[in-house]
Amino acid sequence: MKVLIYAGPAPSRDLVLEFSAQLVQHVASDLTLVTGGGEERRPLLEQAVERLRPPEHVSVTKRALPGDAQAAILAAARQDTHDLVIVGRLHQPLGRLLPGAHSKAIAQRLEPSVLRVHGPAKPIRRILLASGGDYHTFDDVSITARIAGPLGAEVTVLHVLSQQSLLFEGFPPRRISLPDFLAGNSPEANTLRDAAVLLNERGVPAQVKGRVGPVLDEIMAELRVGSYDLLVIGAHRVTSALDRILLEDITGDLLDTSPLPVLVVRAKREA
Repeated sequence: MKVLIYAGPAPSRDLVLEFSAQLVQHVASDLTLVTGGGEERRPLLEQAVERLRPPEHVSVTKRALPGDAQAAILAAARQDTHDLVIVGRLHQPLGRLLPGAHSKAIAQRLEPSVLRVHGPAKPIRRILLASGGDYHTFDDVSITARIAGPLGAEVTVLHVLSQQSLLFEGFPPRRISLPDFLAGNSPEANTLRDAAVLLNERGVPAQVKGRVGPVLDEIMAELRVGSYDLLVIGAHRVTSALDRILLEDITGDLLDTSPLPVLVVRAKREA
């Protein structure tokens, strides 16, 4: 996996390096470290290499670029292809502004998948993959397996349903239970089971779980009770302006409110 990490001056720099070390040592095949502020910041990149301790087989590139953190990250991401960009909080929050607004914007603008680090820097042992139940889930599974496998982590594939989803059409209307829904033959249920099978085939222990209610609320509730170390969500290309607005709202809200690191998965462009 080709990984880019922002290792320049930032409030969360130490946290990012501490959390990223496990990915650099066990997942990365190629590592790019970037800082803004130009060549005078290059010593920060040298220090980052010492802290991350990449294995000998991992190619390391250090880019000290002009401009602020956002400009440097975007420029470095354009200079080469990457599978994953890792950032933390880039500026101190001001007043009532939500923390991490600048890194949230980065996460929504970059083409590669983005891991936004905040909260405690724990070893990744349990991953929550929040799935919409559509074919994009398999993009999320692919990158999740590339992280979970080398780290020995397990994955819970979570799907949140509305109350309306538990209604069978017909007369009179008949409700089914959540377990029956997940065991049924709907496209969503089949996708979730297939996702778990794919993860298991790649050596990653996986289970499917469902919740009923508002998407954001139920994902947050699962994070509170599940002792997870990483949240994976999709931010895939969509076909309508309304889909895009709804998807970006949910993704942005989770970036704001998640108590632990968030991996925003993007599918690669089709040729």
